[in-house]
Amino acid sequence: MNVGSIKRRGSDPGSVASGFLARLGAWAVVELLCFALVAAVATWPLVRHLDTHLPLGTESAATVPLFTAWTVWWNADRAAHGYRDYWDAPIFAPTSGTFAFSEPMPATVVVAPLVWLTGNPILAHNCFLLAALTLNGWTTFQLLRSLRMQWLVCLLGGGLVEMLPLVHSELGVLQLVPLCGIVWTIHALYLFGQRPGVRSSLLLAAAFAATYLTCAYYGLFLSLVLLPAAPWLLGTQLRRARTWSLVAGSAGVALLLVAPVVTAQVRIIRAHDLRRDPDWVTRLAASPQDYTVAPWPALFEPDFAAARRAQRYFHLSPGWWKIGLALVGVFAGLWWRRYRRWTAFCLTLLGAAFLLSLGPRLAWGGWSPYVLLMDWYPGMAQARNAYRFAVFVQLAVALLAAVGLQSLCRQVRVSSRHLRSSFSPNRGWHSLFTGLPKSRSPLLRGAFVAGIGLLAAAEVHPPPQNLFAVPRADARHDWIAWLRTETPADSVIAWIPFPAGTGVKDYEETALWMLWGTRHQRRMVNGYSGFFPTSFLETKAALQDFPDAASVQRLRNLGVTYCVLRRAAQTPDTALETQFELVFKDESARMDVYRVRP
Repeated sequence: MNVGSIKRRGSDPGSVASGFLARLGAWAVVELLCFALVAAVATWPLVRHLDTHLPLGTESAATVPLFTAWTVWWNADRAAHGYRDYWDAPIFAPTSGTFAFSEPMPATVVVAPLVWLTGNPILAHNCFLLAALTLNGWTTFQLLRSLRMQWLVCLLGGGLVEMLPLVHSELGVLQLVPLCGIVWTIHALYLFGQRPGVRSSLLLAAAFAATYLTCAYYGLFLSLVLLPAAPWLLGTQLRRARTWSLVAGSAGVALLLVAPVVTAQVRIIRAHDLRRDPDWVTRLAASPQDYTVAPWPALFEPDFAAARRAQRYFHLSPGWWKIGLALVGVFAGLWWRRYRRWTAFCLTLLGAAFLLSLGPRLAWGGWSPYVLLMDWYPGMAQARNAYRFAVFVQLAVALLAAVGLQSLCRQVRVSSRHLRSSFSPNRGWHSLFTGLPKSRSPLLRGAFVAGIGLLAAAEVHPPPQNLFAVPRADARHDWIAWLRTETPADSVIAWIPFPAGTGVKDYEETALWMLWGTRHQRRMVNGYSGFFPTSFLETKAALQDFPDAASVQRLRNLGVTYCVLRRAAQTPDTALETQFELVFKDESARMDVYRVRP
């Protein structure tokens, strides 16, 4: 008998491996779909208006969402042109390097095809946001799987991170939504600590670079909080010279990957002397009381926390259920040898981020370590919002809460009587996690843990998302089309009126004009960003009495060739007729285009 004829089907190692990979891929798709569903529900009704509305989060105006949508467009536009003149964005003309005045977010190029195919940066912005939320959960799931936690705990842990209150309160600030780069970096660091090598060091470099290119704020802050926390994951590997050489190599590769962005940022920052005032940074730093208050009412929220919501400017609490689970995770993690170093890492990350979030408020005898960092740590002098370190606090709480869920999954309390008999001061706190019997029913145990985890994830559930309906450019097609077809490509435009105030709300119309500028693609002297160049502030002051002689001369000095005036803002003035030539009127949009007379 032919031996080959009696071989069982599927016994070939190649087919077994391919089948395993297929099942693994199928599960990955299921996991991604679960987190995508959470993202859709948490941002509802955004999925119904992906191409027409922008989410505001807790923003009081649409200025920042409009600006970040414009940023997504600029990244796509420059990618299509080989990144030529990438840093010279068409705002604040004639100032150069204006794209470095705020978050460039070059990683948003991943949604550039949507911009190229549809011409709609709103759609690309929202798809990037939903993908970021989905990956926040999925990358956390993968991290917890590497820590050998149970599948249910990994799923719930991913949900905890995806639903972090601070992220959802900042949905209007696109660059603050993606935590996946941070989680990926921590995951890569853990893998490197388990087995240092060239491959794991390159993975670590790529993860950190992805974090920085997605959000420079997060990349900068992550580099700080990992300094005290990383040794816990590296452990005894730090005794080896090879580990240090691999760490240095990883840092070098990461710097090479971000060098095109960082070198330009440093050059432009120095050219314009961009630096935050420590007093202003202090105003935007957290205080310990902020960590007791969540952005929205939470399940089983203490009365004192609810009473403080109206009193605190920042609402940084991750939720009391998460905090409670994190405390369980701390006790369990420090007792279990497997999770001891991981728990110490999370605690150190949490502590460092908490102290840094206090900014210059943390001081002794007039000396502040944060101000010292502003003076000596590259990039910190340009960071305005110290409270954003709180995202690392909330992330660490969620990761510790996952350890707490793992402990509950292993040891579920079945009765309070057994709990009292299992614990005594003589045995210590660890008896809470070693003296409890395991549930005889895996289904019951899973349902119990799932219930606790879902409550923790949804306890600070955001209300239905507040959306801003972006006025369609089609309704303003006439004057936009005229600018695009009837003006030279090197024309410089001034949009009138200039904002009178300094608040974010005052620049909402400016941000909308920037978004409309994606259609006609002409440079403008207006603009909005994290920093404002001195020339713009001077122009803004000069144009408050437009169209007087000083304002007109200022426009001529800047090389402005056309002014676009919102008719409702115009007042009868003979200077308009003498200094400007009316060249186009859009009756439907009530916008007029004037040519500046020589």
